[in-house]
Amino acid sequence: MEEFVLRNVDDVAAWKEYIDSLYNRVNYEADKIIEEKIKKCKNPFERKKSGEGIATLKAYIIPSDVSLCSPEGIVIPISVVSNPSMKIEGENAVFYLRVASVGSYFGRTFIARAKVPLNNLRGRIHVNAEIFAPSVMPYECVEDARVDPEFQNEVYHVRGLYRSAHSVLKRLTKYGTIVLTFRAHEKEGKLENIEAVHFDDGKNLFLLRDYRDTFPLNKDHMIIRPFVKEKEMGGVFIGPREGAKVMFNEMEPVPELIPNWKDEAKTGGNIAFKLSTNEYVLLYHVVDSHGVYYTYASLFNDNGELLAHSTVPILAPSVKEYYGRRPSTIFVCGAALYKDNVIISAGRDDEITVIYEIEVNKLFEHMKYLKG
Repeated sequence: MEEFVLRNVDDVAAWKEYIDSLYNRVNYEADKIIEEKIKKCKNPFERKKSGEGIATLKAYIIPSDVSLCSPEGIVIPISVVSNPSMKIEGENAVFYLRVASVGSYFGRTFIARAKVPLNNLRGRIHVNAEIFAPSVMPYECVEDARVDPEFQNEVYHVRGLYRSAHSVLKRLTKYGTIVLTFRAHEKEGKLENIEAVHFDDGKNLFLLRDYRDTFPLNKDHMIIRPFVKEKEMGGVFIGPREGAKVMFNEMEPVPELIPNWKDEAKTGGNIAFKLSTNEYVLLYHVVDSHGVYYTYASLFNDNGELLAHSTVPILAPSVKEYYGRRPSTIFVCGAALYKDNVIISAGRDDEITVIYEIEVNKLFEHMKYLKG
């Protein structure tokens, strides 16, 4: 829908008008419907939250190893390189890196793009990156890209808009924080336009207040992670989609991917990749009551039906790997099938990029199929 699209992504004035229009389309009442659906959803199984995961650390990128300049050629020194999505183009891996400049912090990141030969994905990696999705507004944080598993030139990403609700300007008092997901069209390595992922309840098109960790499962279904902030309640939903439009009334939580509320604080989707012509693997995370992140896998068919789920973590934090600003945090944003392996790209401790590898057969050794 054109009303949710911004084509002139390089114009600050256009951004201001666009953001104001997005605030006017948020449906705050939708949170109540989402909350009730989560409350009624019961998780039928227990997840193991121990060990070091079954994937193997393959490579890493630290901030000082990222070379980045603005389009005018000004060097941007990097303090964070984290939460990378990825895709494979021929014999190269393309990464969409969440970066912050020196003097900035994790709440004011933007997205840079880098290409690395697959043969170089080992040990310490140095990358030459280019700006892909910059932040424009002073209150904006651009986060966590995800590549569409079907249409590789579509890159989804999050924009947190942390506008003050207490501005001295009366006209701004209606504004506060909203966190939205956008579909970005990539052309020749550049962001061409963006469209807010939006929702259709049969009467109106609208936005939710907070739906990060949202991206396509396949061409017909979207993974959504709505979050009800007042209740600190979030979980993995799935709903039918038409491009960037999701059918709100048909959007439902996946019971196996909802927190158990005993020792799990929240869950969220990470990324989906195509396994075969009609099967898709979803990686998702669980945050336990201590704030520790664990990554699991689940298998869906092309109709959005859950077929199997992992019984142990694919990734779990290891104190041997790294010590950063947010310990025991591994956040996946990328995964791709390459020959007989799955390559997984993740952020570690909100500070560096880590790349893992796991054999497909090993992944499925730890998958439990649902009874048909």
